[in-house]
Amino acid sequence: MKNVIMKWKDDLIKVPEKSGVYIFYNEQGEVIYVGKATSLKDRLSSYINLKNVVFPKDEILRNNIKSFDYIMTSSPEEALLLESNLIKKYKPKFNIRLKDDKSYPYLKIVMDEYPYIQITRKLKKDNSIYFGPFVDVKSLRRVVSLGRKLFKIRRCEKKLPDKKCIYYDLGECSAPCINNISKENYLKSVNDFILLIKNSYKKLKDSLLKDMQKNVNNLNFEKAAITRDIIRSIDKVFYNQRVITTQNKSFDVVYLYKEKNLSLIEFMEIRGGRLVFEKPYELVGEGSESEILISFISEFYSKKIDIPDTIFINYKLENDYELLTFLKEKFKKNLKFKIPKSGFEKDILKLAEENAKEHFQKIYFSKDKETLKEIKELLNLQKVPEYIEGYDISNISGKYGVGSLVVFYNGKEKKDYYRKFKINLTHKPDDYAMLKEVFIRRFLHKNDKEFPWEPDLILIDGGRGQLNVALKVKEELNLPYKFIALAKEFETLFYEDFDKEIILPKDSNVLQLFQRVRDEAHRFAKSYYKKLHKKDIIEH
Repeated sequence: MKNVIMKWKDDLIKVPEKSGVYIFYNEQGEVIYVGKATSLKDRLSSYINLKNVVFPKDEILRNNIKSFDYIMTSSPEEALLLESNLIKKYKPKFNIRLKDDKSYPYLKIVMDEYPYIQITRKLKKDNSIYFGPFVDVKSLRRVVSLGRKLFKIRRCEKKLPDKKCIYYDLGECSAPCINNISKENYLKSVNDFILLIKNSYKKLKDSLLKDMQKNVNNLNFEKAAITRDIIRSIDKVFYNQRVITTQNKSFDVVYLYKEKNLSLIEFMEIRGGRLVFEKPYELVGEGSESEILISFISEFYSKKIDIPDTIFINYKLENDYELLTFLKEKFKKNLKFKIPKSGFEKDILKLAEENAKEHFQKIYFSKDKETLKEIKELLNLQKVPEYIEGYDISNISGKYGVGSLVVFYNGKEKKDYYRKFKINLTHKPDDYAMLKEVFIRRFLHKNDKEFPWEPDLILIDGGRGQLNVALKVKEELNLPYKFIALAKEFETLFYEDFDKEIILPKDSNVLQLFQRVRDEAHRFAKSYYKKLHKKDIIEH
């Protein structure tokens, strides 16, 4: 790493003090991290000073950086979007990112002389007005249908034709093509539709009520009745939206729920006191609470068209100045992050927590059975692996050697089956020898009351070397079980029946379950090691 840093000092002379995106590569030339910066020179310079690393803080990343590159952008807003696109493209190992990174559609209002509506997946810097992205495509289609049926916005695109179409006869178009509506009234209908999209229900209803009363005063009862029916139709839409607060407030909620090494974001959109949208988002990658929230907010809002003045969060953001700068530049407004402490705001955070817990269980555990079936197919097992054992060895400088055994039943931790092993270290410490001792001690007692289960698959924290140790024990004791090892550095799997290692995608459910088993074995071994170490200190 020292040589890389020294090289940086020469390369940094060429780096500009402009906004942009920087890219880190490992020795194999793979992209391992993508970041954004308001000043590329300042950000990249921060990596030279070991005491001044802001993003990211993980020392493992620093040790894997072989080279860097950067792309200048014309604005922080452009950098925010470019970073999101590059993370989606390369899926870097050290970036926290959304697991669901599909491209979602936008609603586009083409601002022609008589504006019209389109659904698009591309944002362009034109004169159009965009809304979205819409995660629920059915919801988007309902919105478009409302715009066309209630507000009678034309369906024909580009040039206005010189004759009416069938939608005029169906009462779903105001037919500006035959001058059936004045330009002023048509634009008012488009503006009312925009208020509906923005969830400005009160403003929209006030506008429609005013319009209805005007028609009544002018004795135009037919038009007044049409406006009344529009109000009733929109009331039905908003009736189904949950009232969060009687106060006419608009804000977003970004709630982070963590359980071990798994993370989920519960997102809620409140407009005019009503819950208009809610969705859980799975995340890939690990980091502090602050890093996870900042990564999510950066990626999520990079594709959004609008943002409220306030975003409720449940953890304090460290070094959020730059994120606020990016968002301010993109949305041309000031905004704040707030951790609610009391009143209805605290109740909303509690609601987000309840939703997050429920979604977490559904997302991460209901799919475990399907994941176990995938493991069976991947490894060509005789049966679905209901019982998976996980092993790890822990020792520092040859002292307090311990081994751990954890058990997952149908994808869930079965803690009453966990076992720990204190290893005799009178000999020179050897991880392979310690692992062999643990296996022998465990499998010599495979049929007694201490181990009242039979493993369908055994996973070891390690690589090819650890797997070979297990296979030697398997041969010596004539064991019927299948062994697999998971090496942490590149998350590579080594399976006894395959000559080559297995490389699974980072978002693979199979890999994530194996990681949960491996990480739990590591945690359990480490906790036992600390307990022995503490006891030794007290006794001496």
